Amino acid sequence: MAVLAMGALSAWNLRNGFSDYLATRDTERLEQFAQLVSENVQRAGGIAPLEATGVGLQELFQEFGRGQGLPPIRVLRDALPSPEDRGLFSRTPPPRPIDSIDAFKDRVAIYGLDGRPRFGRGLPKNVQETVERPVHLDHELVGVVRMMKLKSVPSEVEVRFLKTQYQSIVAVACVLLLLALIGAFWISAHWVRPLIAVQTATEKIAQGDFDTRLDVTRSDEIGDAMRNINQMAEGLKQLEGARRQWIADMSHELRTPLTVLRGEIDALIDGIFPLTPKAMLSLREEVLQLNALVDDLHLLAMSDLKALPCYFEDVDAALLLEGIVQKFSLRAAQLGLKLTLSLEDKTPVIVRWDARRLEQLVGNLLDNSLRYTDSPGEVQVRLDMCNENKVVIQVQDSAPGVSESDLLRIFEPLYRADVARGRSTGGSGLGLAICEQIAKAHQGVIRAEASVLGGVLFQLELPHLGDSAI
Repeated sequence: MAVLAMGALSAWNLRNGFSDYLATRDTERLEQFAQLVSENVQRAGGIAPLEATGVGLQELFQEFGRGQGLPPIRVLRDALPSPEDRGLFSRTPPPRPIDSIDAFKDRVAIYGLDGRPRFGRGLPKNVQETVERPVHLDHELVGVVRMMKLKSVPSEVEVRFLKTQYQSIVAVACVLLLLALIGAFWISAHWVRPLIAVQTATEKIAQGDFDTRLDVTRSDEIGDAMRNINQMAEGLKQLEGARRQWIADMSHELRTPLTVLRGEIDALIDGIFPLTPKAMLSLREEVLQLNALVDDLHLLAMSDLKALPCYFEDVDAALLLEGIVQKFSLRAAQLGLKLTLSLEDKTPVIVRWDARRLEQLVGNLLDNSLRYTDSPGEVQVRLDMCNENKVVIQVQDSAPGVSESDLLRIFEPLYRADVARGRSTGGSGLGLAICEQIAKAHQGVIRAEASVLGGVLFQLELPHLGDSAI
């Protein structure tokens, strides 16, 4: 379309431009002829004396032609084909050379001030478009030279010229169009082939084939899209693996207490164990453990759907930590562990948190440390004021530690380190995942790293106003 539009515009511009060129050239010739007439009038002393000398329009044109370097009219006429050569019955007049005086004189006449033609037969009365140039005698207007304007295509020569130009434009347009089509096929193949690969890959991914990958060798936008699709497939694969692992871990966690509970009930039914208060207490403990696991699963499910429900109020962070540490002090002593609390100063630290959720968070961290720290060992809790907008709580313990790979996954639901912190020590495996969700609900972050004591350091960073985003 661009090539065709360019060709049409070029042809239209050429035709209009050529007509303008002919009109401009005709006007310049008229001015030169009017100047010649003025010189002859000046030598003769006026238009009437010039007529009296017998000089006519043909003689003026002959003189003008010699000045323009054109051949005489007679020579031009002799160069034209004879009527016998053209055919006796031919009605088409012979073409007139565009530069001949004969073609010019048919459209020119010299008029006096009274409007009557003085040289030449005069122009047709129905002619509307004419051009005039003055004839002067001693800077005084004594007549005008009037010329009839050329038509849009004045002669056979112009027709042949424009036809040749149009043919050239069409030929160039065809060549450009062919080159454009060849380039379009190459470019479309260069762009469409990776898009077809993208379409095929996304279709496979939509059908569940998350191992599909694209070979990316491009550095443009299509290459970026292909890389994003590879990342999407990898993310979906990890999510699917996490979902399956979650189902497997959850079923395993639920199966263990249910198996124990079923075994004890069967033993009571078969009379192996007597139905005593001690046996009922054992059953109650298994039910409570199962109930706690279900509550934790429900809490995590609710946090995935939306933020945990929190009830924010002004509390003293230092006083809150003192109460939590005091609750775990007896258990730490029974396990042979030293539990200490370090405060930056004794002044109250007023924050806007959900005290119940924060007690649950720090309690889960302390429970995790007391459960997995070897005796004799140490567990430290520290409260720092980083600035006027942030509070940092640290919980760290002594050996055994956790590997770097385990630290990266320690907040995943139902995840346990395989070596030091196994399932034998108990726990649902959801406590740290719940801690992460509570931190997010308070617009904070929690992370785990190696402790200088040889165990794990949990660092919790919370803003003073935990409900600042609500």
